Amino acid sequence: MMAQPLLAGAEAVRAGKYGVCLVAVVYTLLGLVLCGTYAWGIIRLDGEFKQSGGAMKLWGRINDKGNEWLLSIYFTSIGLAAIGYLPSLAYAFFIAPELPRGLVNRMCGSLACFFVTELFWMPMCVAYIESPSSLVYTLIRLQLAVSGISGLCWFYFKVFAVPEEVEKTVGAPLRLSAKAGTAIFALHCAILDATVWPPFFHQ
Repeated sequence: MMAQPLLAGAEAVRAGKYGVCLVAVVYTLLGLVLCGTYAWGIIRLDGEFKQSGGAMKLWGRINDKGNEWLLSIYFTSIGLAAIGYLPSLAYAFFIAPELPRGLVNRMCGSLACFFVTELFWMPMCVAYIESPSSLVYTLIRLQLAVSGISGLCWFYFKVFAVPEEVEKTVGAPLRLSAKAGTAIFALHCAILDATVWPPFFHQ
């Protein structure tokens, strides 16, 4: 994958500690908050719909008999995306202080947009399961579209926009696993979550 050369001028001002702090806030803090919404939704659905599937209702018709193959693809992709996020996080901490401040802002900003918009997904899904409506379903689709596009932007900035000189400061195993993890995470969200899942969830 082609990396960008270092930029000149104000854009090339190193992010330094600012970059590390921004990565910590976006990659870890916002990520943990998002995981908290998932935990809340699962607990609520398991309690409210204990006799009719509980949190598995989130899968919609993907959980129906005959769609086991698709559910397996989802579980595999989710597992790979979760595992791949770890080297992506480590890579971000390594390169952030050496990156131009503007690039750190774009990289973390696009991921922050993903996390912030994704915070609404579980509450809207719970609301839709409790009381299906066209409005809520449309909002879910819009949210997933924005989140998916944001994830793809993050993928671009993380994989293609990092200057080659900065890339080379990180060992090949971490660099390559981070790029692969970033790609899997972003593509899962843009394709499986934003495109494939919604029609199966629709009631």
